Amino acid sequence: MKKRLAQLAAVAVCVVMVGSLAACGGNTSSNSSSGDSSDDTITVGVVYPATGALAAFGDGTEEMYGYAVDQINEAGGVEVDGSMKKIELVFADSQSDATKASEAANNLILRRGVEIMLTAKTATTTVPVAAACERAGILCLSVDTPDEAWAISDYKTSYHAGFNTENELSAFADAWEMAGVSEGGSIGVMHATDTEGQTMIGAISAFAEGRGYTAYDPGAYTSGATDYTSIINNLKRENCEAIAGVMLTSDFGTFFAQLKSSGYMPKAVTIAKATLFVADVDSAGADGLASGLCSEVWWTPNHPFTSSISGQTCQEIGDVWMELMPEYDYAPATAGYDYANVEILYNVLKNAGSLDIDALTAACDELDIDTVIGNINFNDQHYSVQPLVTGQWIYNDDGTWTQNIIATTQIPELETTGEFIPFEE
Repeated sequence: MKKRLAQLAAVAVCVVMVGSLAACGGNTSSNSSSGDSSDDTITVGVVYPATGALAAFGDGTEEMYGYAVDQINEAGGVEVDGSMKKIELVFADSQSDATKASEAANNLILRRGVEIMLTAKTATTTVPVAAACERAGILCLSVDTPDEAWAISDYKTSYHAGFNTENELSAFADAWEMAGVSEGGSIGVMHATDTEGQTMIGAISAFAEGRGYTAYDPGAYTSGATDYTSIINNLKRENCEAIAGVMLTSDFGTFFAQLKSSGYMPKAVTIAKATLFVADVDSAGADGLASGLCSEVWWTPNHPFTSSISGQTCQEIGDVWMELMPEYDYAPATAGYDYANVEILYNVLKNAGSLDIDALTAACDELDIDTVIGNINFNDQHYSVQPLVTGQWIYNDDGTWTQNIIATTQIPELETTGEFIPFEE
């Protein structure tokens, strides 16, 4: 965050660090300007996890959102209600907690007077922030949460661009096929005892069986569990050829380390959410223990899309992210989704020509634009379904990681960068 201030101090979006916003039973860490909306400014709130268990998702959020807004502002802004206005971003930390996310959104709405809200980084953030915006009657634009996990309410003023379970599991099925999982082979479904876990056991089982596989339930686990012996024994007894599921990174790391030491290893391990970033696969074990894991991939710099703001390619957007975040040696999927959320904001404002909520929601309903994450076209449930591809993490001899793109069924014009590599015996 401080790095961005040093690099971009002269740009039109002026953000300064403040300690916290106190209100409504919680503290929310925030980056903001020193004043509220003015006649020539649109104040936009951004809630994301800067700290806590989901902090890896939040890396680079302020940098990339700010970069995209800078492009808009430096080109003169956007015409709203008959005059050109610039966008001012106000950031708040969800602390990777649903309650804190709600508090952060309420603080921005009630104390900072934000006129529109942006949010991202899993349902823990996007769902409570959308709920706060619905109560306040302001527009909320979110990205990157699975669509079904977000679409749990009859939203009036909230819209979302993510990927659905079908797309996610289709990316996994490509890995199962490449790994040689046999027709009718057993797919073990990892699921927690929470609501998401209970939803996913049904969804994954139905999908696997619809593709001609046999779904197997090895038993639910409680998030934070330290012993997965009985589940692993069940998977082994059933001779599961692949494992699928949605897990927190911390839970998966514990499970996978025990799986690797059990003497049993399926042909493919496809776990959503847990292995999206280099930090995630590193945390699954030392010295490349997680090499061979497959995951869904939301976005890469090689994606064949361009910015609706600047015309930049995904590669150019990825290069910018690397410049803004020099501690990284790759541009993660969140970089593209962060930029795209500002693209959506820009096009909605431009098409609405007003901050009136009815005009804004009408613009969302009619939106049909191509962005760096693909075409955005909200359906009747207020979400747009984005494509996914299949990645596999490979540990290199020099101690670095490469995520090869091994299947691109949903984006056929995207080239693969590697072939499926089986787990080492």
